Amino acid sequence: MKVGDLVFVDGYEVAIVMSEPRLSEDCKPGGEAYPHEHYYLVDVLTQSGELDSFEEEDLELVSESR
Repeated sequence: MKVGDLVFVDGYEVAIVMSEPRLSEDCKPGGEAYPHEHYYLVDVLTQSGELDSFEEEDLELVSESR
């Protein structure tokens, strides 16, 4: 997944990827999920105009950017 990709958020809302996937702060040393979980967050611009962070696994790729 890369910046500019078109995705579905939770299977119903279309959004544009605005950042590269990054390891959640919870998964880094000192975080609540460390060292047992590893998940990545992606910033997306939703149809409602909000910039939100979602787990990468909650996004479904619709169309890759060029």
